[in-house]
Amino acid sequence: MDVDWSKTAKGKEAYREQCVTDFKDMGVSHVRIRIKDPADEALFRYLDAQIDDCLAHQLIPVIAYQADEFKNSPTQENIDQAAAWWGAVAERYRDKSPLLSFDLLIEATDALNKQPEKLNEIYERLVTEIRRTNPERIIMISPRLRSDAACLSELKVPTGHNGYLMAEWHFYAAGPSRTNKRKLWTTGTEEEKDKIREKISLALQWQKETGIPTWVGAWMPGNYNDGNDYTIAEQAAFAKFMTDSLTGAGIPFAVNSDTKFYDRETNEWIEEMLPVFYAIYREESP
Repeated sequence: MDVDWSKTAKGKEAYREQCVTDFKDMGVSHVRIRIKDPADEALFRYLDAQIDDCLAHQLIPVIAYQADEFKNSPTQENIDQAAAWWGAVAERYRDKSPLLSFDLLIEATDALNKQPEKLNEIYERLVTEIRRTNPERIIMISPRLRSDAACLSELKVPTGHNGYLMAEWHFYAAGPSRTNKRKLWTTGTEEEKDKIREKISLALQWQKETGIPTWVGAWMPGNYNDGNDYTIAEQAAFAKFMTDSLTGAGIPFAVNSDTKFYDRETNEWIEEMLPVFYAIYREESP
């Protein structure tokens, strides 16, 4: 599950250890903790507790950095800034469980879409920086165009990967659409299902060619940010096909996002959304 525990002010304030235990009890195995703030004590005050809570309850934490400055302007100065950020984070957590993973960049977009070489340049720099203190930490890199599986082939594997590397890709990160042909989903026709199968096939082919495993860092069961006009039953049907397809291919994933399913103010699951949640995280609904 993608979570905003360390990304938004509300997420930081509302976070409790109960979030971790509730997620674990409901079948969530890992969380992708998205971050945009500087790597300083103000951030670590929250992030330290979240990582420790996750590890204490066997919920795998993945730290994911937004790196807006670099994505908007991939200059040497901003590459240096991102390297300093990851250097501080890597030093902070150098002795943490190997279950903690580092996701180097949340979706390469903006200026980077036209400069794939800059993406490879920053990955080389960041991996080198992290490996100074974390020689065997799992690191995740992702391609351009909002982490499109079709761009995995453009990635240059960093020289310091040490065999502890994954590639992350996204699709339907903002949910399906009734009109957008690239992510069309109406009734789940074979043509619509083929769009999902095609991306999975691209990832599997890249895995075969490189020997590097992949995972999906974000997909959303409904178009919650753009109309939210899929019924719960329609969301559940889409979610079930996505889950079965990815699981059948042996590709892990994170769902976008926690607040669609869990009320962090009351620490209760949103009852209306449980059929969608169960379609993803349970083989059978209770």
